[in-house]
Amino acid sequence: MTNPQLLDGGMGQEIVNRGGKGLYGEWASGALYEAPELVSEIHRDYIQAGADIITTNTYGTTRTRLRYIGKEDQLAPLLQIASDLANAARDQCRRDIQIAASLPPLEASYVNTFDLSFDETAAEFSEMMDLLAPGVDIYLGETLSTSFEARAFLQAAQGRSKPVWLALTLDDRQPLQLRGGEKLADVINALEAIPDALLLNCCKPATISQALPILQASGLPFGAYANGFTGIPDDWVDRGGVAQLSAREDMSPEAYARDVAGWIDAGASIVGGCCETGPAHIARLRELIDAGKGSVEASQ
Repeated sequence: MTNPQLLDGGMGQEIVNRGGKGLYGEWASGALYEAPELVSEIHRDYIQAGADIITTNTYGTTRTRLRYIGKEDQLAPLLQIASDLANAARDQCRRDIQIAASLPPLEASYVNTFDLSFDETAAEFSEMMDLLAPGVDIYLGETLSTSFEARAFLQAAQGRSKPVWLALTLDDRQPLQLRGGEKLADVINALEAIPDALLLNCCKPATISQALPILQASGLPFGAYANGFTGIPDDWVDRGGVAQLSAREDMSPEAYARDVAGWIDAGASIVGGCCETGPAHIARLRELIDAGKGSVEASQ
């Protein structure tokens, strides 16, 4: 059996944990113009930890989000910087890895109402894909909370020559439904355009474990990468940024590896980490994968 592909871990929280700013607009995207060397360092650390795929630092760099902070005219330059930093890290580490374009919720994370129309949403995703295309290998639509976002992302990706991965985020209190309220199975079954891989991300490991059989049933390559937050509050305000969130104290690399081992045993072909996972988590998953078995004990 082919070993799972290993994604990197979180970027935005890693920037914050290494001294970057945590306010909205200065989370991940701010580091592109304030601390590009920090972004490069994080990319290199993930590559050296054993990641097969690193993700561009573009989660906060959408046209709509940049408009909120008065930097909409910087969209193309910032996407270019993000692409260049990822590619430079790959070149410096001299490892044959892939680069995934992070294509996030365009307006806000964890919400189910939008100002953009469907056509506007698809067009904005398409613009990001066009700008990032020369420097990436995979289009990764991640942390999408609704079928609206998923369908717009997949429409924008149609006819392109690179793999398309769709990552949906789930409600930790109701693990079989998206954060936007729709049932995961219904969303998957209603997709008209089919991604090359189907993933779950930015929710708790236990949430993913409960929902993974639905991905198995899809027949598509599947995987997951969880966050290490204690939870997303009911009064979440995206422009308040990650300062509203707190990290779990019980999700060590070893503890996380136990969860991921179960996903691999279930057939996951793509695994990694999301917010509040770092290079140490990815290094432990590398050990797990290289052992050739899902069991944590197998790699000890």
